[in-house]
Amino acid sequence: MKINPKFKVRDVAGEHIILLQGKNAGEMTKVVSLNSTSLLLWEQLKDKDFEPLDVVAILLENYDVEEAVALEDAKKWIETLRQNGIIYDPQ
Repeated sequence: MKINPKFKVRDVAGEHIILLQGKNAGEMTKVVSLNSTSLLLWEQLKDKDFEPLDVVAILLENYDVEEAVALEDAKKWIETLRQNGIIYDPQ
């Protein structure tokens, strides 16, 4: 999977956010806010193809966390980005 390069992280008033524009005039713009862990993952993976275990490896390298917890967190992070169309599977 890959982070879609059309999305950029913006720093707005000290918050790291991604703006998701509505597809038509009737849809609202959504804002995805990134905490420090999400921002770390974004920065390390934004230009790469990656798998869930790559996310787990970054979490284990940077935080004192059990592997099972890192795997669950990785799945949640990926699912949130996938639901918002921020990551895709290049084929």
